[in-house]
Amino acid sequence: MKMEIKKFQIRFNVNSTNDTERWRLITNGSEMLVSDIIINGHTYTTMDWMEDIQEYKWHVSCEGYVNIENNVAYVITTKEDAVMTRHILKTLSYRILGTLTTVITAYSLGASLELSSLLGVGELLIKPVLYFFHERVWYKYIKIGNKKLWKKNI
Repeated sequence: MKMEIKKFQIRFNVNSTNDTERWRLITNGSEMLVSDIIINGHTYTTMDWMEDIQEYKWHVSCEGYVNIENNVAYVITTKEDAVMTRHILKTLSYRILGTLTTVITAYSLGASLELSSLLGVGELLIKPVLYFFHERVWYKYIKIGNKKLWKKNI
């Protein structure tokens, strides 16, 4: 099932009398009251006109997917398809830079322009595939910080 990306506004619930309804998570006019909100991704501030109090109010905003467990809202602003697109675009841009470096280096070391270009085309066809899989291994299995290297994060 494909989840829909939504825009969320986050506000403190000033009417709350306990910790279970401390935060208001608002999207498309509906509101969810939760104890905590954990956002994995980009947030920004926005200011909206509040008709009921006749003034502007600031709040934190983000876009993504929400999952609520144990009264905690988890907002994820990146999904695997966006990550995959990023990996592919990063691979292509890196390869263009690498190929230009190979051609210029070979030519400056005395190889003919034809041979330098042939080397560039050869590595252009092989190295993107190697880099893509290298990037995926790092993304899936190698974590730095509190995570162990070479162990998939579950």
